[in-house]
Amino acid sequence: MSDSLSLYPEVDMTTMQVIIGALLLAEATFSGLAEASRPDLSGLYQILENRLVQSGGAHSLVPQTSREEHDLLPQHTDTAPVMHTVTSGRDLLDQAKVLAKYLRECPGGWLAGHHLMKSVRWDTLTELPPLDASGRTRLLPPKPESKAHLKRLYLQKSWSELLEHTDTLLAQGVNHLWLDVQWYAWQALLKLDADSVRADILCRDMKGLLARLPGLETLAFNDGTPFADEVTLNWLNERVLDEMAGWQDEPVMAATTADEVLSLEPEVLTRADDEGIESALNWLQAQPGYTTSRNRWLMRLLMARVSEQYGKNEMALHLLAELDSRAREMTLEQWKPELIFEVKARRLRLLRGKAGRSEAEKNRLLPEMESLLAGLIALDPARAAVLCA
Repeated sequence: MSDSLSLYPEVDMTTMQVIIGALLLAEATFSGLAEASRPDLSGLYQILENRLVQSGGAHSLVPQTSREEHDLLPQHTDTAPVMHTVTSGRDLLDQAKVLAKYLRECPGGWLAGHHLMKSVRWDTLTELPPLDASGRTRLLPPKPESKAHLKRLYLQKSWSELLEHTDTLLAQGVNHLWLDVQWYAWQALLKLDADSVRADILCRDMKGLLARLPGLETLAFNDGTPFADEVTLNWLNERVLDEMAGWQDEPVMAATTADEVLSLEPEVLTRADDEGIESALNWLQAQPGYTTSRNRWLMRLLMARVSEQYGKNEMALHLLAELDSRAREMTLEQWKPELIFEVKARRLRLLRGKAGRSEAEKNRLLPEMESLLAGLIALDPARAAVLCA
């Protein structure tokens, strides 16, 4: 029964009401039987309840879970999609898939098709998914093969295929709540386009969703898989939610005007893309001529930046803590206060990401975060204002 229902995860409320009515009649009929002879329908009730919750609840405008494309009825091969009367949220979702696919296949139509599917899947969300006793949602996690395929396309730098796969995933299951998919789409757009226009639009879409449903990025599927892993959370905090607005451009300015060490960042990032972050950091550390305490400090800062960008958050935190503690010994505040600000701000953001995992973690890290914020305010109150809660 469960396997059969999983083939059609979208709940049609009209059909569901008929099913519930039939079960009530069955219960009334069974009540005349001896208790030992009555069928136990509790398992069926639980399956139907979970199915309704996973689909978004009784009042969901559009089902929040969806069949895979190969499970749908065969599509027409005409140049334009064939439309039918929409009588339910399931019909709407199926028609949206047809229209979005048609738009994406048209020249210059990717953005329209992408937005159409997001509008149907995101803009119809009005509340966060309910949580179970363990603090997780009841939503099924992404398939392991989907994760593996995304990572494989990313490592192969198959950007067009990666973007296409993210669109496919967005329309399936509850993958519209799997925010890692959007990070992969953003990466693909950055690599495919000569500018960042479409990538920036994707970030604004993501920011709008999180503004309407605050806390969505902290939730998890029913097996504990987070909606957003650490790499995605870093992206959301740094690029989407603009928590670091006002200071992110400062290190770039400092590098281009003064420090030769920091000007190596583009080369390190290129090597990290091509050879992996470990190889890139080894290359950086082996560069000759950077032997002074000042240059070694700057090299550690560059390592921290790159580590954070590639999701090595624990390594970045250790590097930033070392940089912060050594800064006063070197009187760095007198000659590069903007870099001290960067170190403290990056540490604060990474610690806030860790604190979001649990209340206990938040309480443990709170004194350190308050100390960092106080240091930022002392360095530059105007720039620190955007980091204050």
